[in-house]
Amino acid sequence: LKLVGLGNLPQRAPPEKESMAQQARIVAAWARGMCLVCGAATVAVVGGAPMMKMPDGRQYPAGCVHWLEEGERVESIPGGEGDVIVRKNGGRMELPRCTSTAPVDEGEGRLGYYSSWIVDAVAAPGPIGSMVSNWTVPMEPASRGPVPGMSSAYIFNGLEDGAGKRGASTMILQPVLSYGKSGCVLDPLAGWRFTSFHVTGAGRAYCGPSLRVRRGDSLQGRMELVAQDTWRIVADAGPRGASMHTAVLPNITVDSAYLALEGMVVYSCAALPGEGVAFTGNALAAPGGRPLQPCWHGEVRHPECRPRTQIHAGGDVEMAWDVSDSAAASESFVV
Repeated sequence: LKLVGLGNLPQRAPPEKESMAQQARIVAAWARGMCLVCGAATVAVVGGAPMMKMPDGRQYPAGCVHWLEEGERVESIPGGEGDVIVRKNGGRMELPRCTSTAPVDEGEGRLGYYSSWIVDAVAAPGPIGSMVSNWTVPMEPASRGPVPGMSSAYIFNGLEDGAGKRGASTMILQPVLSYGKSGCVLDPLAGWRFTSFHVTGAGRAYCGPSLRVRRGDSLQGRMELVAQDTWRIVADAGPRGASMHTAVLPNITVDSAYLALEGMVVYSCAALPGEGVAFTGNALAAPGGRPLQPCWHGEVRHPECRPRTQIHAGGDVEMAWDVSDSAAASESFVV
């Protein structure tokens, strides 16, 4: 492992929305000016292809992650056989099924870190036609990992088709608040970003534009069934703009709602956001608009930093965790 000083890292004030080309330039400059880290903690390689860890808790070959511009949509082929990206000018890009995805290795604790959903709340009220949640951008994590740029944190609401059962879903819709890198945000030193995101049954991941947001900003994540089989995923940052795109999902019954904190390459509790998050105004509706009354259930998937949920009678969900390893010393962090 060779570390180089940060002196060559460009200082910049990028626009509120970052395009794929801008992100590629940023990550290239980071690699030249700071460090190249080899090993499972950064980029895994499967079959010669680099794998990118994504907010749905899986790894995808780089060629199976796609960035969408405003006004573009993804049409999934029934049975998960592939997808079609429909461009703003009507052009169509047909993509076959991506078969090389893999779960993130939750046993990575043997190396001193883990990558996983950490704590979540789930509701499975039956067929869902929309979901809305509000939350506020929290304090930044105190640490980015032993090497800056290694650790990342994600906060999101999301919809799946797996009846609330872990590992049973074939797709996910997510407006994701991220800190650090992901397959959608290539800059390993990125601050808070808000991105519309989804994964299809064809094993491909799609990212809308990423919005730069800051601590204290009010966010709203929305997923709306706007026509037959047609979903709009919206990451709304109010005056900072919105990231949105459309997904056509034939023969899919969306029936599970999630609120979650996820961490990637978490070496210590300091890699988690510096304060908890409250998901408020959580509203679910059935297809057609009938309000649903979700029954939220909290689940802890990694106990190291003592994550916990508080579910209020009105449907608001608060999540908290310890941000110092000494406070969480009752749990073994490194296996």
